[in-house]
Amino acid sequence: MGNVYNFMVAFAAAMGGLLFGYEIGVIGQVLVMNDTFGKYFGITFFDAAENKWKEADNYSDVTGNITMLFLIGCLVGALVVSWMADAIGRKRSILVGGILFVIGCAMQTAANGIGLLYAGRIIGGLGIGILSMVVPLFIAETAPTHLRGRMVAVQQLMITIGIFIASVVNAIIIKTSAADDTRWRIALGMQVVPGVVLLFLNFFMPFSPRWLANRDRDSEAIKILARLRGVSIEDAALQAEFREIKEGIEMERQIGSASWSELLKPGIRNRVFFGFMLQFFQQWTGINFIMYYMPRLIESMGFNKEDADIPFAISNNFINMIGTFPGMYLVERAGRRKLLLWGALGMGISQMLACLFIGLSKEHGQGFAWVAVFCIFGFVLNFAATWGPIVWVYQSEIFPLRIRSKASGVATMSNWGWNAVIGKVGPPLKDNIDFYVYLLFGSICMLGGAFVYFLIPETMGKSLEEIDELFGAQGLVHHGSSKTLDADVEAVKPTKI
Repeated sequence: MGNVYNFMVAFAAAMGGLLFGYEIGVIGQVLVMNDTFGKYFGITFFDAAENKWKEADNYSDVTGNITMLFLIGCLVGALVVSWMADAIGRKRSILVGGILFVIGCAMQTAANGIGLLYAGRIIGGLGIGILSMVVPLFIAETAPTHLRGRMVAVQQLMITIGIFIASVVNAIIIKTSAADDTRWRIALGMQVVPGVVLLFLNFFMPFSPRWLANRDRDSEAIKILARLRGVSIEDAALQAEFREIKEGIEMERQIGSASWSELLKPGIRNRVFFGFMLQFFQQWTGINFIMYYMPRLIESMGFNKEDADIPFAISNNFINMIGTFPGMYLVERAGRRKLLLWGALGMGISQMLACLFIGLSKEHGQGFAWVAVFCIFGFVLNFAATWGPIVWVYQSEIFPLRIRSKASGVATMSNWGWNAVIGKVGPPLKDNIDFYVYLLFGSICMLGGAFVYFLIPETMGKSLEEIDELFGAQGLVHHGSSKTLDADVEAVKPTKI
């Protein structure tokens, strides 16, 4: 039953991922509600001569801002949580992130002008930024070594489920609601529902046993660890695992309190660099450009707006969701490194082919556009099975406990920072180089594969403490005073009556 409870805890925490996924699914379709959202905020107009809605001159600028400001909030949230996760714990940080997200959604729903909408985007982004770093951190610290990768990947699964649910809900809203500002307000307001669910589940989530042990709350830590593993508190394997956790903490304390400058020390700075660059390449695959602007991209290939807004969007999001399952299965079999390599190759080829076939469709008909659409679906499938979950798995496990929050925060800031750049420059980039944008992203995918091939080591099957040795942090190798620690572990065993 231990693994069952552990997975339940992982799914509860990963509701934070579902919030982000739902937001992606919502905003992508809201931005193309030209006759409601666009009309209300003055970024579209109706052309009576052509009998259709058109984008105003400020459309790309405003939609880019709507996307970018949310992601700037995410970046700031990722920075703040580096301190927060240590100060108040992983569980409470998840609660704070959920509250901020709900407040931001409420502000966007009630927006009566672009200023309030922008403010709501920033505050909602703060919440997601906090959740994006602390959720995989929390899951990694509660999961057993042999299931850690799969459990951390649950967060990516929940992101894809959120995107898919949002696209289906939005389709229902578009088909059943009146063509006025009620439509986009309902779409944005529905984000509050999963936010409230996360807040409710947070009350049933345990504290991270590693965080508790670091606070010398050993009795609480070992009880939670026992429940997570489904064994008694006297189980030998449990005692060994807890001893290893305490050894790591004691060794880290001997070195001293963590500071930001420590991220630049040998054995640490290489890991920070790897985390930063993996998040850089994850964003520059172009995945969120496609997710944010999918309906607009499909329409630009010559398909009609109704198909682009609903069937194509739902199909893409469904592929994104089911593609996560192979990654969850293979992460503890093929390993992190192989999945990243396969994924980079598959994504690169898919996007380059999409560029080729869109170009051919301009001269030789719509049939080639259909092939291009399937190439984009292939790219999304490759991403969902590899770079989507694996980058977060890798980041969650490569940093030692004492600097884990700070280092994970830096890597997560890389994700949100580049995400914000792409969200802002994506529309004008597409306007200027058209379908060659896929060639650009495909080439970057190949560069990401080369980065992994030459620099990224495998971490599968290693404990969080053993990974220190892999990256050459000799000062953090955990072979401290075992006698003292044995006594500490013995002290938290229950007294026999």
